[in-house]
Amino acid sequence: MKGLLIKDFLLMKNYKQVMLFMLIIGIFVGMNDISFASGYILVFVSILSMSTITYDEANHGLNTLFTLPITKSDYVKEKYLFSLIITGIGFVLVTILSCFSKSGFVEIVAILSTSLLLLSISLPFQLKEGNEKGRIVSFVVVFGFIFVFVFLNQFIPKFFQSIESLLNTLDPTMFSVGLLITSFILYFISMRISIRVYKNRVLD
Repeated sequence: MKGLLIKDFLLMKNYKQVMLFMLIIGIFVGMNDISFASGYILVFVSILSMSTITYDEANHGLNTLFTLPITKSDYVKEKYLFSLIITGIGFVLVTILSCFSKSGFVEIVAILSTSLLLLSISLPFQLKEGNEKGRIVSFVVVFGFIFVFVFLNQFIPKFFQSIESLLNTLDPTMFSVGLLITSFILYFISMRISIRVYKNRVLD
């Protein structure tokens, strides 16, 4: 698994210019709106982490990869671990940005939990369906969340008012910790599902 991690980090070098450009935009925007910047950066790095699957599948690369002493289970576990590491790096970055704003740590943790949830939904489809279909599902999931959020905020404002009232009755720290723990549990469940699904996948 260590070798797979090294491979993926080396692959990320192909994105270094794109990553630098996108992160600069996120940091620039974050000076005025840390909430948007935090969500932007964490979702960006989450999607970026899944791009390594695309590289692996290019030109039937998986057939070559699995001639090495690794199993499909190892491959799936490494993708989840790699995505978690990349998301963790993004979390550290937005935490540093929050030091220059009025945003609280609880808000950053909530955004991190959302990123883990997006990965939990997207990774199984990406691994099961492959490059093209998996990428479509990933975009549908991300923009689906955004659409639902905007729709509810625009047409059903009382929904968010009710949520806000409920959250005000809870301890912010305990809520954020509970939300993060729940996200990690769902992430682990997603990994177990992906392992079972990927073992049955016939590679091209």
